[in-house]
Amino acid sequence: MSQDRVERGPRTSYLVARLDRLVRSQLTDVLEPFDLTVPQYTLLSVIEHRPGLSNAQLARRSYITAQAMHQVVNGLEDRGLIARRVSPDHGRIQLTELTDDGMALLKACDEEVTRLEERIFGGLGEKGESRLRDLLQAAVSFDSTDLQE
Repeated sequence: MSQDRVERGPRTSYLVARLDRLVRSQLTDVLEPFDLTVPQYTLLSVIEHRPGLSNAQLARRSYITAQAMHQVVNGLEDRGLIARRVSPDHGRIQLTELTDDGMALLKACDEEVTRLEERIFGGLGEKGESRLRDLLQAAVSFDSTDLQE
């Protein structure tokens, strides 16, 4: 191992992976009282910002497989948190939207997630957190997943 590598400290990918595990673990704990998993919360958040997406589009945006998305969607639909309707452009595609109950639950979860983010990132200050968000956004922009649809 080169001396430069030792002096630089841990790899960026290692630190990002540690942060991912920390955030996911804490999110799991925060969402438990709402009877939601991290993928379910992610899906509700995605639908809030982009209602009317298909299961395939939701899976890409949530970084899970289409099969796993099918299970997540069915579970949330069974709880009355989302509703699906047939696409007017393609009869086999179902478009997904939040119900009023889904929106209310998401709002309650968002309040807790905001508190969690304040605990994790609050030490960075507002400018530091904004800079971190910008850097992370730039780092993930190479992803070939077409999120512009």
